[in-house]
Amino acid sequence: MARNTHVPIFKRRRTGKTDYSKRKSMIISRSTILSIRISNKHSTFQFIEPKIIGDVIKSSGHSSQIIKLGWKGSGKSLHGLYLTGYLAGKKAKSAGIDKAILYIGRREFHSGLKMVCALKGVVDAGIDIPTGEDIFPDNEKFKTDTVQKIIDEINSKYG
Repeated sequence: MARNTHVPIFKRRRTGKTDYSKRKSMIISRSTILSIRISNKHSTFQFIEPKIIGDVIKSSGHSSQIIKLGWKGSGKSLHGLYLTGYLAGKKAKSAGIDKAILYIGRREFHSGLKMVCALKGVVDAGIDIPTGEDIFPDNEKFKTDTVQKIIDEINSKYG
């Protein structure tokens, strides 16, 4: 009688969406996780409290929300990602979240990614995320009149 030695690999592991060993360490640490997802048109930021029985989303931000504030550009451009990150960070601050750990799944992280601009928006909003300051682009890159107008709008709404 032949033994079945096939070991199934979880679909989320196969498709590169979940790193289960990193996820286990995050559940054990009981810290808030920041998940950033960038699609073809939009970006989504979620502050998640991981639990064994299921994750709880404490706060989130979506690039369609900055369009409602007057942003006319793309939700996945560098400025759009920065503004969406800033909005998500301000919403998280108003929900009582002060620090988080970035979780990007199994993707590699290095300077020059769009994810870095998104992360800079969250850090500028006042959320403490363990990163090195040398990966962020210059502040002058984001100091345009349109971006500053949206930032002022976010600050007036979420203080």
